[in-house]
Amino acid sequence: MATEATNTSGEQQMPAWRVIGVVGGGAMGSGIAYEVARNLDAQIILREVDEAALERARANVSKLIERPVQKGQVSRETADGWLARFTWTTSLDDMADADLVVEAVFEQIDLKRDTFTQLDQRCRSDAILASNTSGLPITRIAAATRYPERVLGLHFFNPVPAMKLVEIIRAIQTSDATVEQARAFCAALKKETILAKDYPGFITTRIGLIAVAEAIRCLEEGIGTPEDIDKGMVLAFNHPMGPLALADFVGLDVLLHVLENEHEALGERFLPSPLLRQMVTAGYLGRKTGRGFYTYE
Repeated sequence: MATEATNTSGEQQMPAWRVIGVVGGGAMGSGIAYEVARNLDAQIILREVDEAALERARANVSKLIERPVQKGQVSRETADGWLARFTWTTSLDDMADADLVVEAVFEQIDLKRDTFTQLDQRCRSDAILASNTSGLPITRIAAATRYPERVLGLHFFNPVPAMKLVEIIRAIQTSDATVEQARAFCAALKKETILAKDYPGFITTRIGLIAVAEAIRCLEEGIGTPEDIDKGMVLAFNHPMGPLALADFVGLDVLLHVLENEHEALGERFLPSPLLRQMVTAGYLGRKTGRGFYTYE
């Protein structure tokens, strides 16, 4: 694991993170990598499956780094320094020296298990391996490794730079030391944390999914328009974004996939509505396709 510095009085200090790996360079992976770059003096290794995906990841990160420059919040020199600490790769072999690796690939259990098996074979035996899953079982993912005690979930929220919470999910195999190292890592990124048991949906996804699923049913039954449903939730409960707008932001295909997983594990209250299935079939996936519950430019 990351080495822990001590001061002259012998008190234990924050771990000295030297190399952080991120597997997957989509919105979540790029956001996590950016947060590491601007908060830690660490090398960042970002891996994607091929050169085209890697170029998209590079563009995602560059856009995030450029934003505070344009706002006058950081200098060009500082931003260039952040970008210079990145290694861009299509090979998991480059994760060999990482102190901690965050996996941010698609929410598919077999894909994640395979990724962790490969990381386990390449990373140091004391490196922490974390999944950014929003609801898949960490215990099953950890079971695909030789060192399951160093595996846990780190559920970041989108957009990562703006969202303060990271939900730490402890598998049945996860050691106390791994949890504490994960807390320290999140604190270094200036994030607040909660600790959840490895149970379907954890805390945030389980509660949040119910709100989104019920909002879709309200729309399907004609109880209100998308605008009124979202406005009601924003103003009545002080949510920053309405549930239908949030669904569009996450992606309706991703939402459907997560609801199907929770339905299988927890029963009928997570059953996806026919409207959601129809929209996904039609290709109305939200912001990324320009149309979901709302229409986007």
